Amino acid sequence: MSGILIAGTIIVNFALLFYTIGIVSEQRSHRVTRRALLFLTVGVIFDVVATGFMIVGSSRGPFTAHGVLGFSSLAAMLLETSFAWRHHRRSGDALVPRWLHNYSRLAYTWWVVAYITGAILVMSKRAAGAG
Repeated sequence: MSGILIAGTIIVNFALLFYTIGIVSEQRSHRVTRRALLFLTVGVIFDVVATGFMIVGSSRGPFTAHGVLGFSSLAAMLLETSFAWRHHRRSGDALVPRWLHNYSRLAYTWWVVAYITGAILVMSKRAAGAG
């Protein structure tokens, strides 16, 4: 694996950590706190950087099945974070509406599916190369 892909892999792990803390915080409290916003925003930044590294380091280009899954999950988390910011600006720490609470769960789950499929692809390439 190239250095750029290794860097992308490390960075996407940080995105997972920050997204998880932000989403779990919102899901438990039913509120979009400054803490949740901070973690979601940093998660998006790490995700965008990691996606760029993965595209640059990929020999197959961005338009693969996993690429489409990755782009759509990044878009879902970008939307989730923008919805969270909008809710926080308008309502402060008020309870989140049911649709936002559910969308947060859906977007995060979709992102984790993309993360897991990426990990499976990396492991299967390593196993094929070692065999």
